[in-house]
Parts: sequence; C-alpha cells; structure tokens
Amino acid sequence: MAAHPVVNLTGPLGSGKSWLAGRIGAATVLDLAPPDLAPLASPDLAPSGAGDAVRAALADDTRDPLVLDGVDAPAAVAAVAPVRTGARVRRPVLLVSRRPLLRHPEWTLSAIPTLTVRPWPDGHIDALAAAAQLTDPGARRLVVRLAAGNPLLAAAACRALHAGAAPDAPGAVADRMAGEIVGRLARELPDRRLRRDLPLLATVGAGDETLLRARGERFDALSALSVVTRTPLGLAVTEPFRHIVELAHQWRRPTTHRATRTRAFGYRKKLISATTDVAQRAALMEESLFLTGVTGLRETLFPAARPSATVDAASPADADDIGRMMRRWAQHGGLDPRRTDALADRWVRADIGGFRLVRDTNGQLAGFAGLFDVNARTVTDIEPLFQQHADRLLAPSAEPGGPGGLFLGVAFCPDAALHARLLRYILRQTMSRPTRLLVSTPTPQYQSLLDELRFEDHGATVDDVYRCGRRPMVFSQDFRGEALPAWLERLGSADAAGTGAESRTIGAEVAHALAHLGDHRELAKSPLLSAPRTPTTAALSRWLRDAVQELCDSADPGEAEAGWILRRYHLGPPRTHQQLATQLHLSRATYFRRLQHGLNVLAARLFAEGER
Repeated sequence: MAAHPVVNLTGPLGSGKSWLAGRIGAATVLDLAPPDLAPLASPDLAPSGAGDAVRAALADDTRDPLVLDGVDAPAAVAAVAPVRTGARVRRPVLLVSRRPLLRHPEWTLSAIPTLTVRPWPDGHIDALAAAAQLTDPGARRLVVRLAAGNPLLAAAACRALHAGAAPDAPGAVADRMAGEIVGRLARELPDRRLRRDLPLLATVGAGDETLLRARGERFDALSALSVVTRTPLGLAVTEPFRHIVELAHQWRRPTTHRATRTRAFGYRKKLISATTDVAQRAALMEESLFLTGVTGLRETLFPAARPSATVDAASPADADDIGRMMRRWAQHGGLDPRRTDALADRWVRADIGGFRLVRDTNGQLAGFAGLFDVNARTVTDIEPLFQQHADRLLAPSAEPGGPGGLFLGVAFCPDAALHARLLRYILRQTMSRPTRLLVSTPTPQYQSLLDELRFEDHGATVDDVYRCGRRPMVFSQDFRGEALPAWLERLGSADAAGTGAESRTIGAEVAHALAHLGDHRELAKSPLLSAPRTPTTAALSRWLRDAVQELCDSADPGEAEAGWILRRYHLGPPRTHQQLATQLHLSRATYFRRLQHGLNVLAARLFAEGER
C-alpha cells in the first residue's frame, strides 16, 4: 500500500482477508457487508448509509489507511465508487472482496493492483486447531484435511467437534461446516433454493442447465456466487467448499446423493458418445472419473486442495533436474538408484521432451513424470520394463500417438494435491489424442490406483527390475474407438460394487458364507439371509454358486479373474491363496485386490434391487 494508493485484497470466503486487513496498524475499518444471518435480505442492500460513510472516511484529513471490507454485493460496490471516481485520495485504501473488483465493468480498466490471499499451510491450520483446544491428534488431522488451508473452515470444523461430532464421522463434521458456508453465502444469494442447488452442484462436479435442472435466472444467480466458477462443462463449486458441501449432502441424504451422482454419470456418458471434439471428450472423461464415487480413486485424483501449478514438457536444459528427481523417486520408493540412474540416462537421450515437469506457483520444481511415445526411437529403452509382455503390448509407431501409444514410466510428486494435478494431466493427455496408455510400476499405491481405474492388469514381469523386492506390474488401457465406452462401463460397475467400509463388511460375510457352503447350521447364522433373494440357507447356497459362475463368465477380464479365484478357492479342491496367486502369475497384493473386488461385486449384486 505504500506504493499504490488503492489496492484490492481478494480471497475466497473465510480465507482470512478481514483478519489480515485488520492487522494494518492505525487503519480505519468499514464493513460494507450485510449480516451473515440475514437469509431473506436482498443482496442489493448494504448497511444503511454505507455510501455516506465511505465518502466521510475518504474526506478525513489523515494519512492513516482506510480498509473497506465486504465489497461484494452490488450495493457495496456502488458505495465504494468515490474511491475510483472522486478527487485524488489522500489516504491509502484497501478494498477487501471475495473476488477481484476487476470483474465489475466500472473497475475493469481501473488498473487497480490485486492481491490474493493464499491458503494457510497445514501447520498453521493444525496450530489453529490446537488453539481451539482440540487435543485428539485424529481430530486435528481431520480439521487439517477438511479445511484445506481455509481458516474459517478450520474454525467451523473445531466448533463441530466441540459440539459433539465424532472425528471418525467426517460427514457429520462437514454438515456443521456446510451450514456455516451457506449462512455466509446468504448475503450473496438470499434464496432458500441455495440449500438445494449448492449440494446438487457440489455432487455433480460441473453442471450445465440440463444437469442442474436450473434454467435462466436461477442458473445465472447460482453462477454469481463467489464460491462458484465457470468451467468448460458448466458451473462448478470451487474447492475446498465443494468437498465440504458434498460430504455433508452424502451424510444427510446418502440415497439422494448416490442417485444424483449416478444420473450425472449417465449424462456424461451420453455427451461423450455424442461429441467428436477430442478436447471436450477428455474433459468429459475426467468428470466421469470424478463421478464414479470409488473412494480411493476420488481421494487420489480429486483431493479437496487444488493448488495452482504448471505442467510442461522438459527441455535439454532440464536434464540435471530430471536426474535429481529420479534420485528422489528412487529414494522414496526404495528402488535401486543405479537402475533409475540408468533409466534416466536412456530416456533423456531418447526423448527428453517426454518428461513433464511440475512447477508450483513460485516456479519451483515440485514433481515430474516420464510420459513417452512408444515409437522406434524409444521402444528399445522401454522394453526392459515389460519383459515377457513386450512383444504383445509394445507396437512401435513412427508417428507420435500412433498404435504404440504412450508409456508412463514414472510419476512422482511428494505433495498430494500437486500429485493429483499431475495424474489428471497424464490421463487427459492420453484421452485427448486419443491413444493407449501403458504402465509398468513396482509401486503398490500405483498398482491399487490402476486397479481402481479398471486398467487391464497383465501381471508382473519375470524379474525384480528395480531391485526393490517387488516385481513391476504391467497395466494398459486403450482410449480409442469402442474401447472407450467399454472402459466407462467397467468404471460404472466398479462404483456399483462399492469400495467403502459397508461394502467390505458385506464382502466379508460373503467370504464366510462361501467357506461354509456345505454347513447349513453355520449358514443359518449368516446376515445374508436378510437379502430378499436368499431367505433360506438353500437359496443362499444356490445363489452364491450361481453368482460365482456368473463372475467367471463375465466379459470383464478383472471380474472373470476374480470369479476364477473365488471358484478355485471356495468351490474347488483345497488350495492356498499363495498357490492360486502363483498359478495366475499375480503378485500377492494384486491377487488379494482381485479377490476383494469379487467379494464386493457379489455383495452389491446380492442386495441390489430386483432379481438378476
């Protein structure tokens, strides 16, 4: 403010703008916002006499700063007009608003400097929770996770926990937080439908008029909210507000929430089949991933924190940075650095532009990926990571994005939110071409993610390529032609099968029943008898045998493999899990993921409405 007479301080709801402005020494503060708890007030109103108060403050014979807070509603914007149109302002003025004043026609060409409040670091949020006398480490971790750097949300989470919400019930905590968000937003849109429209928009991710069932003025009113932004696919609630509102909605109305998400997923599938624009299709595919509801996938790819970052192709000048990042990746994953150094050297020589570098808002290198075209120039350096799978999967092409596809050799970013940004970039790059994506990874977390993404699992390599005690697993997915809708169907079935605690509990009961199919006294104790289609032990035994065979006959390779495991382990001659995993050439982790998926599918089908 020493350099500029008028400055605009912006930041989302609850980001700490007022707190920061209030720390300016000797400043006069005028709050132009109406009370938060005025849901029926008009957003066009500002406190009585706001314009007169602003003019009087500007006329004061002082050099002390003037802070004009809450410059969001049209009436408040009109009240500060003398700052822009009046005589030369003698005192520095700070205009505080949720969104930049440059969005208003009368301010667009004002050249007013705009500063944006950044999210608080996790350590600061944890300190806030400690100051609120939360002593339980689990409760404080929940506050940090839900707040995503927003101090208002952190304080709201603390209040919810002190009011009795349990740390292991994030939906209950989010419900209290969502109430405070809507209360604050009432000054922008005092419409009772806000409590219906905001959860709907938060659940669908991005919504047009058709998906939101909100046309004309109602759609425009929703778009004017400070927590709502415009995206290529429609309106969207910005993070972390979207995450909080959806979590609360899911806790309050789980059936409605699931039905909304399912309807939106079906709508996205129709749009994907109708569009020929590859960029539009990639954006729709990303939204489809968001809508699957698969817990691990959502948490990994779409976290509440969405920091800004750039992802760009590397150049020869980045070779040293790539080498250092490869070393960090090796250290993080317990890989032999000599192996990763050799790979880095080969990949840099073959196609350094295949490396993608993630840089944060300060321009610092925060992560990287190796995403290479499979062609005659690169295939020799990729084959060792596929070994016996190379002949079948690596079909070189002289053209970028040709039949060979893209190979993902590494993706590393210590920050979870930036890591998600990198992964979404990789998927969008593949879908935009469109082409195949091939992956060889020794990392269990990536293997689980690719499993949840319903990529085809080709099994492990023969050797422990990275000398880390784990053989790489090879995965692929084709995003071309008819393979695309088939993949979407698999994603939808993964959501229907469920991955939450409830589904795993029912899956455990399915496993117990399969282990005792010949023991009707034991089956008589099973809670699965409460399902409409299995009211007796004989019906339960018959249904389980038929359902396992149905899995074996599935056109989905993952489901068929899960059915094969269940049939051999529970219905065939006695075998250990290790023996079956060896027969299938699967790692122990992949074997048990397949087994659990099969149990989850059976659990979902057993309690689904209607007969199969």
